[in-house]
Amino acid sequence: MLNKCKYLFICGAIASGIGKGTINSSIGMLLKQYGYKVSFLKIDPYLNIDAGTMNPYEHGEVFVTGDGGEVDLDIGNYERFLDIELSFYHSLTSGKLYQKILQKEREGHYLGKTVQVIPHVVDEIKNWIRHLTTVPLKHDTEDRPDILLVEVGGTVGDLESTCYYEAVRQMINEEGKDNVGLIMLTYILTLNNEQKTKPAQNGIKDLRYTGLIADFIICRSETELQISQRDKLAMFGNISKDSIFSVPNSQHIYDVPEVLQRQKLAEHILEKFKLPIQKIPNIEKYTKFGQYLKQLEQQKPITIGIMGKYMKNLDAYMSLIKALKEASYAIKVNLQLKYIDLVEFQNSQNPEEQLEKECDQFDAILVPGGFGYNGFNLKIKCCQYAREKKKPFLGICYGFQAAVIEYAQNILGIKDATSEELKEEQIGTNFVVFMPEINPKLFGGNMRLGNHETFIENKDSIAYQIYDSEIVQERHRHRYEVNPEKIQILNENGLIFSGKDKQTGQRMEILELPKNQHPFYVGVQYHPEFTSKNFKPNPLFVSFVSAAANGEYKKQKIDINYNNQI
Repeated sequence: MLNKCKYLFICGAIASGIGKGTINSSIGMLLKQYGYKVSFLKIDPYLNIDAGTMNPYEHGEVFVTGDGGEVDLDIGNYERFLDIELSFYHSLTSGKLYQKILQKEREGHYLGKTVQVIPHVVDEIKNWIRHLTTVPLKHDTEDRPDILLVEVGGTVGDLESTCYYEAVRQMINEEGKDNVGLIMLTYILTLNNEQKTKPAQNGIKDLRYTGLIADFIICRSETELQISQRDKLAMFGNISKDSIFSVPNSQHIYDVPEVLQRQKLAEHILEKFKLPIQKIPNIEKYTKFGQYLKQLEQQKPITIGIMGKYMKNLDAYMSLIKALKEASYAIKVNLQLKYIDLVEFQNSQNPEEQLEKECDQFDAILVPGGFGYNGFNLKIKCCQYAREKKKPFLGICYGFQAAVIEYAQNILGIKDATSEELKEEQIGTNFVVFMPEINPKLFGGNMRLGNHETFIENKDSIAYQIYDSEIVQERHRHRYEVNPEKIQILNENGLIFSGKDKQTGQRMEILELPKNQHPFYVGVQYHPEFTSKNFKPNPLFVSFVSAAANGEYKKQKIDINYNNQI
């Protein structure tokens, strides 16, 4: 570990959504390959305390950290790329920031002073950033980061981001130029087959207005950045040509580390920080991956239908999609995902009939998490279809609860079986109820969140075979649970609850149908997608994709190095 942590900031120009999270993750992975310990902070200037109450259509997925933080989806990118564990504090929003400052003001910490953006808000930002250099990289280690990568959300020039750029400026003066670096990510437009740098130049100008000049400029574009455009940006950016890097569009995110490594970006960063190369990087997995994918695409495709309600923005299911694909890569399955918007089906003619026709095309069915009444009855129909047609099925969180209600309606014959969550739209017999420890008057941050342990008692169960362990730790995000008063009748009628929470043994976590009745029918209350990593897929997804490919559950060896030919 270095005596003094280095800080690397990355900001965006022109537009958001051009890949800061992926590029920041790739830079972190490369620096790790050079022998340095890295961690991350994602700054979002919105006034929400966290991402938990934000609309998935607008903001995408709410990622959940092990300590129960509801954070921006980029935190998931960082965890997946580097196999690290981040926390609630690795996501800073203006809401969190001002909440902390106002609480301190009420407690008299400012000693009667006028609380202002400068110095108090900016000082709190710097304190937050510096504190993260003392946080261990994993809960079971004392390792601290050598380099902290800080992504500033939004774009340069946004009014709400001004105080964050001022904090960066002050940190350069306080920590020294050898200890703080700044990357600007911009986009090079192509009009009539000609690359245009004027918007990028304006972004450079906006950055200068904050008192900052980028050490490196990364250019996203449709094609490789042309030499003439690189020269122009170097002149306007007041940096050397060697400090400008090109990241053209690519087939998949695994190309990005290799693209940056070819241009030696990580070595330039280490040179900026006056740090030695501690080991020769090995990104062979990423180099091999492109060829591996081409071979995989020649295989017969296997199709899994994801039956959700936020399909207009697939970022709402980012971790889920990546977990499924990562599982398919590891067991050599050419996986195709089909996204079914149950809200749209709900508003169509003969929705159940049309839904069944769609489901006929799939090799397996997945019902993901969600909230609310819209589309829920069709989720129940998806569970029924998968159970009756014996198609491999995985229900996650709300999908787990839907599977319980479907079983009660169609096997127990309790046609009004429902969830307490739907009490305003659908009154009946509640097989899913509000958890007693949750405060019904609060909304934000008011769920069972983060890591909780599940105990799997029966070693003959599919759940035990999947995890090969009695204790499973996964991340949760829910307010409702299977009604404890209904568990016995469900058990007596054939539904197996193979996993229960370790703490009380009363909260159902995993359900399954007997192997002699169904090839693979599993539901989980938790979100296994949040612990799946690049080249290290969660075993539940590996088992589910394997069942989709083979028509039944089979324990399958995984190859995360892509060494073997298909």
